[in-house]
Amino acid sequence: MTEPYVPATFPPMRRPRREQFDPARHPWLHCTSRCVRKAFLCGGKDGRFDHRRQWVEDRLRLLAGAFAVEVASYAVMSNHFHVVMRMLPGSVGAWSADDVVRRWWTAYPPSSLPDGTPVLPSAAVIQARAQDAAWVAIRRTRLGELQWFMKTLKEGLSRRANREDEVTGTFWQARFHSVVLLDQAALVACMAYVDLNPIRAKMADRPERSAHTSVRQRIRARQRERLRDVRPGLEARGPREGGAGEAPSARDADAGAWVAPLARCVAGGRACSVDDYLTLVDRTGRWLRAGKRGAIPPELAPILARLDLRVEDWIATMAGWRQFIGVAVGHHAGRVLDAAARGLARVRHTCALFVRGRDDAAA
Repeated sequence: MTEPYVPATFPPMRRPRREQFDPARHPWLHCTSRCVRKAFLCGGKDGRFDHRRQWVEDRLRLLAGAFAVEVASYAVMSNHFHVVMRMLPGSVGAWSADDVVRRWWTAYPPSSLPDGTPVLPSAAVIQARAQDAAWVAIRRTRLGELQWFMKTLKEGLSRRANREDEVTGTFWQARFHSVVLLDQAALVACMAYVDLNPIRAKMADRPERSAHTSVRQRIRARQRERLRDVRPGLEARGPREGGAGEAPSARDADAGAWVAPLARCVAGGRACSVDDYLTLVDRTGRWLRAGKRGAIPPELAPILARLDLRVEDWIATMAGWRQFIGVAVGHHAGRVLDAAARGLARVRHTCALFVRGRDDAAA
């Protein structure tokens, strides 16, 4: 007897990224991308490709000034990179046509120097291109889109690395992964997790020595601000604008860094101060460097309490690997709402920080 035909079943097709989240609702994302076959094409024990980590950092900084994007945290490793960011598509409408042309040609320059530095054409050429309204409209939209930002970031690096190696072919593995950060606790935790990557991988022993990370940028900006505050004659300039009793260095200490100021790194909660964030990263890094044998720093508890996080869960997350992956990360209430918006029963994630929390227990 012939068995009845059973049609083959296939896993559901992935939804386009533009349908997975609304930038206006969940703007902050954790994006990662790896080199092909996880090869150490941006560094390694022999140090042959270590200079490419600077390439990634330089290009990320360049594109952050061209696209409608804010970068909260990043870390460039030997075979992958992390970036915590949000796109601001609503801001592109305020740019003039000339601005759009300059920004697009910064990302895709008609000509460039051997090191990849873009060479913009003359103002007359820019103005002539700006007269093409259709061309400008297309580029204006692309400058506010996540997929175009990541494509532009990776494509330029691929071409440059292949030229150096005198080869052709794929440099990056697949496209990229993105995870929605649903609330302030998830955003701050993911930023710290990314900044601590070199320490976790034993590539550095403290945050200020973690090359090619955003925390190093913030620490250097903090140090410059402190030197500025103690410079002779500062009192003669009078106080800067700000709230009463607010120390200037505590308010805008990271304003000199090219990454987004911590005051703007907000996801529905209260912004983390520069001092609190650097304390979180520094004390957690010291604990990681001690090889999980040191006592848990007491300074963590009050800062984490303001984020409704437990110290034990924080330590487990920062010491682990592949924590901020999945669909969305955040407290239970935010995940329920996000799942409902997607038409799902739940959203999966692997972050220990939001598994044993009080809100999960209540559910």
